[in-house]
Amino acid sequence: MYFQVLSELAKISGLTALISVSISSFLGLIVLIKYIKTRQFLILNFFLCIIFTSSPWYPSGLGYLYWIITGEVLIYLAYVLIGTVAIPIAIIAWLNVYFSTLNQKKKKPVLIIYGILSIFFEVYLFYFLIFAPGAPVDSLLGVIPDPTNPMDIDYKGFVLIFLGLSILTACITGFHFAVKSMNKEEHLEIRWKGRFLMVAFLFFGISAISDAIIEMTPFLLVLMRAFLVVANFFFYLGFILPKWSKKLLKIKEESLLTT
Repeated sequence: MYFQVLSELAKISGLTALISVSISSFLGLIVLIKYIKTRQFLILNFFLCIIFTSSPWYPSGLGYLYWIITGEVLIYLAYVLIGTVAIPIAIIAWLNVYFSTLNQKKKKPVLIIYGILSIFFEVYLFYFLIFAPGAPVDSLLGVIPDPTNPMDIDYKGFVLIFLGLSILTACITGFHFAVKSMNKEEHLEIRWKGRFLMVAFLFFGISAISDAIIEMTPFLLVLMRAFLVVANFFFYLGFILPKWSKKLLKIKEESLLTT
């Protein structure tokens, strides 16, 4: 069996990504259990947000695990599909939460626009990845610049545009959603959710943008993946605000005092 040699940067990238996506998957599982118990549609959307927001980091994490087991790396097709195919689900799920809560009138047209963009994105992705073997795939989808670090890819073409648009849209609407929640003076629980979501979107934005445009060193990799873990944890708090956090924040006690 051929054993692929990885650089130290690739190992750090893979390990930190594996830790990050494992934690986000665990938190997503908690949210999914919450949905199964309550059958609340918005909680299902929260689950989709938490699980698929981390999609760009799945190939590095799962690829590293695959390398540990087999000594080989993921093939290009698997890497690109795992990292991109579910991104439209994450952004549409979040926009559904955002507009369902703040602006029902604009919900349908915005979701239709993003739905069309998402369909085009998926067609573009699958066409050049699977059905057009003679196409210059690297320049249209993404390139792995360092053969010794197959855990990281530089996305190109419409894939890069769609990912950038999704991150920008999520962060802008996320900050607005958080600010609106924090201004709910009469609802202490909602104010805390807003604070947690503000932290979550801030750390997610820093992590996602830095991973895309900054040349990573081992220290920066560890730091940015730590930011991703923090973001996912605060997404969980902001979306669900579990009972243990309410007890810690004394939300029930303070609410009773104000009535």
